[in-house]
Amino acid sequence: MEKAKALNDTKKVQELDAWGGLSRRRRTNNWRARHPSPTSWSVSAGLPAEIAKKARVAMIVADLLYADSSVEKVDVTEMLLDWLKADERTRTIVRGLK
Repeated sequence: MEKAKALNDTKKVQELDAWGGLSRRRRTNNWRARHPSPTSWSVSAGLPAEIAKKARVAMIVADLLYADSSVEKVDVTEMLLDWLKADERTRTIVRGLK
């Protein structure tokens, strides 16, 4: 980054800045997945069953590392955002993380 700035390479600076932001978001999301907040659990206490029933799925998982072809994957992100009454700004951010 410093080298690109010194060379006044604005395109490279923008690329590196975007990459750094994505990298930070991934690290933050990974940390949050391993260390859930007690507040987030209490807010979403009734959520999984309600969304699972509506989506007609047997389980909801945060991250599916592997599933063979017999497992049908259903993205419930929009249902979660609806349940949380997320505004369009939040929805845009969430969609960008996919």
